[in-house]
Amino acid sequence: MTRPLVIALALVAATRPAAAGACLDLADDTDDLHKLEAFAARKGKQKQPDDGNKPWLCVELAMGNDAIIDGSTGNYDKVATRRLHERAIAACTKVLDRDDDPGECVVIVAAGGLVKVGGHDIFALVGKLPEDPIENAGGLGWTRTMLYGAMNDPRSAAAVVEMWKAAIPRADRREKLHRGSMADWSGWRQDAAGVLGKLGGADEKAFLEEQALATKDKYVAQACRDAAAAIAKRLSP
Repeated sequence: MTRPLVIALALVAATRPAAAGACLDLADDTDDLHKLEAFAARKGKQKQPDDGNKPWLCVELAMGNDAIIDGSTGNYDKVATRRLHERAIAACTKVLDRDDDPGECVVIVAAGGLVKVGGHDIFALVGKLPEDPIENAGGLGWTRTMLYGAMNDPRSAAAVVEMWKAAIPRADRREKLHRGSMADWSGWRQDAAGVLGKLGGADEKAFLEEQALATKDKYVAQACRDAAAAIAKRLSP
């Protein structure tokens, strides 16, 4: 699970109304799952409920966990968590088949590691999700870059590098003009480096080494070096 999602899980209780569920345990996640399954059971084309584009946030966050705590016992339950994942993917498959705009279900199935569901190209749909590496304000849930890492698809590395390269000229202009914080750009690159370290090959290794030398941000530089080393280790015979 990548750093922003850990932060999101920690913050959700403080930022989401208690009545809506705090996503703290299996009970909260299952409550959102029941809502998703009820929505998936509706007949005819539907529009996703208007809840800040995250009507099933607890389900979305749960997809990044191998074991969620059972609030009644205090134990982490891998079996129940796996079953929750399976039910969420099954419900979202129905939504994908039924609706023109599957909304948050794209995020849920991608977070579950699926690249394709039936005739739906989830990788391509993730590529259409909005994300600006320079204005990466965060918030709850998965970002496009995080989903690329979750899908574990070789194409993800090239997609992340493309986003990174496209943002460099804008970031350089902003830094020279001293307009706005560069913290989002720093955080995004650190997370993107982690995805590249997991999925990248020789080309991504060279890119990371180049970026480690090009940046003045010591945290980004270290993240790039660490990711390049991870690729080198993975590629070594």
